[in-house]
Amino acid sequence: MKKTLLLVFTLLSCISVFSQNEYFLPKKSLNLQIPSPQQFLGYPIGSHHTRYDKIVEYMRVLEKASDRIKVVSIGETNEHREQIIVHFAKPENLAKLETIRKNHLEIVEGKSVDFENQPSVVWLGYNVHGNEASGGEASLLTAYYLAAIQGDEAAKVYDNAVFLMEPIVNPDGRDRFNNWVNMHKGEPNVTDPNDREHNEVWPSGRVNHYWFDLNRDWYLAVHKESRNRLKYYHQWMPNVVTDFHEMGTNSTHFFEPTKSNAENPLVTQDNYKMLNGKFAKYFENAMNEIGSFYYTKESFDNFYPGYGSSYPDMQGGLGLLFEQGSSRGHAQESDNGVLTYKFAVRNQLVNAIATIHAGVGERKILLKHQSDFFKNIEKDASKNLTKGYVIGDDFDQNRNKAFWDLLLQHKIKAFQLKSDTKVGDQSFKKGSAIFIPLNQPQSLLVKSIFDRPKSFADSVFYDTSTWNLALAFGLKHAETKVLPELGAAILEASLEIKTNEFTRSDYAYLIDWRDYNAAKALYKLLDKDILVKVALKSFTNGGKNWSHGSLLIPVQNQKIGSQELSEVLKQVQNSSNVEIFPVSTGFSSAGIDLGSNSFKTVLKPKAMVLAGFGTSQYEVGEIWYLLETKLQMPITKLELTQFARVNLNSYTHLVMVSGQYDALNDASVKKIKDWVKQGGNLITLKSASEWAIKKEISESKVIAVETEKDPKRMNFEKLTDALGAKSTGGAIFEVNIDTTHPLGFGFESNSLHLYRNNNTFLEKSKNAVSTVAQYTSNPWICGYVHPSSLSKIANSAAIISETSGAGQIILFSDNPNFRGIWFGTNKLFFNALFFSSALGSQRFGNEE
Repeated sequence: MKKTLLLVFTLLSCISVFSQNEYFLPKKSLNLQIPSPQQFLGYPIGSHHTRYDKIVEYMRVLEKASDRIKVVSIGETNEHREQIIVHFAKPENLAKLETIRKNHLEIVEGKSVDFENQPSVVWLGYNVHGNEASGGEASLLTAYYLAAIQGDEAAKVYDNAVFLMEPIVNPDGRDRFNNWVNMHKGEPNVTDPNDREHNEVWPSGRVNHYWFDLNRDWYLAVHKESRNRLKYYHQWMPNVVTDFHEMGTNSTHFFEPTKSNAENPLVTQDNYKMLNGKFAKYFENAMNEIGSFYYTKESFDNFYPGYGSSYPDMQGGLGLLFEQGSSRGHAQESDNGVLTYKFAVRNQLVNAIATIHAGVGERKILLKHQSDFFKNIEKDASKNLTKGYVIGDDFDQNRNKAFWDLLLQHKIKAFQLKSDTKVGDQSFKKGSAIFIPLNQPQSLLVKSIFDRPKSFADSVFYDTSTWNLALAFGLKHAETKVLPELGAAILEASLEIKTNEFTRSDYAYLIDWRDYNAAKALYKLLDKDILVKVALKSFTNGGKNWSHGSLLIPVQNQKIGSQELSEVLKQVQNSSNVEIFPVSTGFSSAGIDLGSNSFKTVLKPKAMVLAGFGTSQYEVGEIWYLLETKLQMPITKLELTQFARVNLNSYTHLVMVSGQYDALNDASVKKIKDWVKQGGNLITLKSASEWAIKKEISESKVIAVETEKDPKRMNFEKLTDALGAKSTGGAIFEVNIDTTHPLGFGFESNSLHLYRNNNTFLEKSKNAVSTVAQYTSNPWICGYVHPSSLSKIANSAAIISETSGAGQIILFSDNPNFRGIWFGTNKLFFNALFFSSALGSQRFGNEE
């Protein structure tokens, strides 16, 4: 009887597998000894969203069942989910994977490689946006296909290629989304777009733990998921990288080529035309065979180098974008009929398999393209008069080292200066500045870091139109045509910050606010209830010049004794990598003395940021990430709908990011006004600044965007592009900042660069000192901006500080924390948190 039941179960299981295979993998000869996803999971693919841990577990099951598979752990996410790369190769190649990898890297080094015997390397990446789940589900079937194919197809696939798969690029976001759609799934499926299943809560599953978009992070390398991936990516330098996404429910399916004139000018047309053209034929045939509709050459671009589909282009590889219409759940009505999750998964699978075949079929062309790419870099560099770039800040080693670390993530070669160096009218110090040569394998990324594009073939961008990291870090830099005398190469060991041995004082200590990590040290001190004061004026003490914003820690009047204080300060110096200087006298040889009323006590901030539907999850996440990871400072993230019940008097600062604040009624507006007048500090970014002005919380004014009185007639098909051209998708501008104002403390120069991706324009304040930062008369540095926007940006206010009763209102027209990479403007936000208490007292000088 048991044998009969076992036979029946086996037959039913086989029938079920055949049914699934017939839909997803028709006409494939598969080894039925390899467990299918359905057999492992216990449900058909497409009927349920698979948890990430089950995807990882299935990959390890395949590893045990097949001699073609090796699973490698590359790290873990912020929420402690393991990141894996699954390797697929025929057994003899799997055994010599390390040899194949090293041989492949010789292409990058410009060596001659035997293309006849060298496999292509194809990297299959899925689900960077967690709520675009069909790609991740397709990774299960793709892995099964690679493990189970037999006969001629297996020979064809495996004789000439090695495959690396990252099943889920954003595990934390995927599980957030999976939990939502699975718990709201109806049986039968509810296809109504209004159902809760299809409308996830804030924050969405698109983003990672800190609510960042990881598909913008390949270039910025801010997050641990990206850094773990980049480390492994550069160990292989694959020929092909896939980037599987989803788009709106009413769309069909997109594959490259992207729209014309929207390509990165540094990348050769061989990539965009020749390689993309060849691969597109594989995708076209695969989609035609199953009768699925698709489109190309529209909507998406390859301009920004930090997508999963564009970063490989900068490395001699081919990045490929796929966008599938999303069911955002299990089944949803669309303009094209009911779109099922199962259908979306199949489209993604079909093009994953097509990529596998193209990676094999175009192997020699891919290898030659990558080889030529790196050889041409060397040739181009030898002809280029520019030898490289010198970059570094004289006073901020922590910001310098953060930049060096980013270079190392991308395997960019850089060198210490052997001596102080002058380029043009700029001087660079040995030990602070470095030289980055243009003649190196990562030459295109080096150019990108310093590039300042201002002319474009297109005026509509899918994302940002500039990505100058030298400006983002706010580091002094110069292009040089003369090779400076070089010291040691920048390595991991170079990132260590060496401070002088801590020395005890029985009088006072000073900290230079110009160092990025001074804010971290300050919060640690305030959190330990240490009395800290900030200098409103500059001075000279202990043989060193101290600028506005310098921090004073007196030994006197502390709640702890001199010895215990020194122990706390030593620990803070070591944990913050910021030097704390002892001083023995309150007399300054120039400027204010240490007992001056121009030193103001710094209060510990307790900040809250409004979050939830209507607000930008990215900007809230950027603030959370900044304060938590850079300062170890907590911040309360308050749901908008809960605002009415909260006692604002428990907080020193309220932060509002861009968004819609319709949830705040008149009573809530009055609550904010009264709280500010009683001593609260309101900080607003971008459109939130407009909201504060509109609600008369702020007395500032917005520069109105006029409507054309007599618009020129245009064809209907040009309307979308015309409207898109007027948006500011991402450009960099120059402002003049008052470095004597508490919001401008820590900046050496009055010239500062801001990133702008919005159309909020603030009028200059009528108060002579309230416009802390103002756009210059000719502010445009790089990136695309519409002429009508540029005229409004010029001479407008970038930062306004207003006093309202006992409190402060600080309006930013932009976002100083963009994507976690704008180290050069983070200090503006730090200043708003720590020194807002000094703003009111500054007006009255010594009258206290």
